[in-house]
Formats: sequence, structure tokens, C-alpha cells
Amino acid sequence: MKDPQKIVKFIFSVYEKTSADLKIRLRYDNLSQTRFFAGIVGLYLDNDPDMMAVMEKVKINKKSMGKQKLKRTKKDLESGKQLLGQLGISDTEREDIFDMIEMDKKEYE
Repeated sequence: MKDPQKIVKFIFSVYEKTSADLKIRLRYDNLSQTRFFAGIVGLYLDNDPDMMAVMEKVKINKKSMGKQKLKRTKKDLESGKQLLGQLGISDTEREDIFDMIEMDKKEYE
């Protein structure tokens, strides 16, 4: 990743009816496809609790992950949150740590 601010496109396939239904719902909610998907991706990457519940449903419905692994993953996420809380690391500080790691990686490239 040379430029983290570079805009990229995602392309994926769905049935035509699904596409039409999505466009209708988004129009009803006054959202563009770009805003919708950017919002979803943001919630997912931020580990939003509501989004994690949705992802758990998706994983179960699509059988992408066994129930035991789902349970372990959920437990690991909760343990990570607890550890960050115990260490007193805020979301902003966590982002700063990731930024510092990213800067160090660039120095070695």
C-alpha cells in the first residue's frame, strides 16, 4: 500500500434482481451505493458491535466458518477489547500505534 489515501474500486457480482432491490432500498434511504458500502466497510473495520452481530449472522448463513470457530473468534474479540480497556488504551491511541507501525514499515521498504 503505497498511498493509503488512494481511492480504489470494488467490483463484485450479484443477481440482477438483487441489484435492483438494493438500488430501490438505497434510494428510499437516500443513500448512494458508494456511501452505503463505505459506511458498511467502516463499521466492519471499526469492529462495530452491531456490525459484528451482522457478520456473525452472515458467517452462519453462508457457512463460511464453523460454530466453534465463530465462538472462539467472538471470544478473542471480547478478550482483545478487555485487554485494551485494562491497559487504558483508547481508540485514538490504538490508531496512533497502527500509524507508527505503518511509518516504521515505510522506512524499511
